[in-house]
Amino acid sequence: MRIFCVFIVFLIVCFAQVVCAHADNFKPVVIYQGSIENNSFNVSIHEGVQRFSEKTGLNCTEVVSGLEAEQYYRSVQEYADRGYSPVFLLYGNQFANLVDFVRNYPGTRFIVLDTVYDEPNMFSFVLAEHEGSFLAGALAAMRSKSKTIGFVSVADIPFLRRFWCGYVQGARYIDPQITVLEGFIGSYKGSWFDGNATSALANEMMDKGADVIYQVAGGAGPAVLEAAAGRGKLGIGVDVNQNGLYPGSVLTSMVKRTDKAIFAALMLAKRGVWRDNYKRLGLEQDAVGIVFDENNKELVSREMRARIDKIRKDIVLGSILVHDFTEDLKCFDRADR
Repeated sequence: MRIFCVFIVFLIVCFAQVVCAHADNFKPVVIYQGSIENNSFNVSIHEGVQRFSEKTGLNCTEVVSGLEAEQYYRSVQEYADRGYSPVFLLYGNQFANLVDFVRNYPGTRFIVLDTVYDEPNMFSFVLAEHEGSFLAGALAAMRSKSKTIGFVSVADIPFLRRFWCGYVQGARYIDPQITVLEGFIGSYKGSWFDGNATSALANEMMDKGADVIYQVAGGAGPAVLEAAAGRGKLGIGVDVNQNGLYPGSVLTSMVKRTDKAIFAALMLAKRGVWRDNYKRLGLEQDAVGIVFDENNKELVSREMRARIDKIRKDIVLGSILVHDFTEDLKCFDRADR
């Protein structure tokens, strides 16, 4: 019995040493691709970093790299070489050879958004964008008079298809016959800030009858909202609340509480907590959703809002199952009822 107790004490001491070691080595860095203020996704991340610093008094280094993928890669490599940990990989779904890269730094912790790999030094935070986009699609279908709506994005990759698929499912949950136009401007230098391209795509959709357009295009997204407002149509914002950009012309915004994920990740890393390697945040955790405020109150009737609230509850309870495109690269027309 005495030997057993000594063994337990030994394990506790070892665990405490590991946790303290991680806490002592806490030197976080968040690396952005492109400017912070001109990209709604980056803005949300920055807000999470600010909240962490205000709450703890600790610093988290923030670095802005160039728009080229190679520039971003070099920045991440530089800070990993300099001993920063954890290193936040905000665009893990677009990071070439991600697994090989993190394996080159076994002593460094990496926190990745929206990409999941089973690596011991990688922790993934995944936001259920398909659930929030389902609500956006449902509201778009309720509001559309032409029975044609649109979706505009940048790179045609599984991560962004997750938004699209949720949007399609939500729209067809309300109206199985609705037409959902889609368009991706492509991945190239500066594409996430190319408002001319996204605006042109939105105008093409409006020419085809779309009267509500959901943009998931980062810094290139506000141009879609501007184009829709200019033609008396409705846009849907993303990442942060963009209803106020064009009051009365933005139907809603599908907000992602990326700030909440970043704050939680920093707090866990600070405490040396590193287990399970994966955390999913969705409607149930209020990590995604759509916004109702003074800027869109005239666009959403009481009945529409009540119906959206009911759909949200049904998704949380599992009565409505929203398919995640990234699981099998397939999209079903309608969610299971």
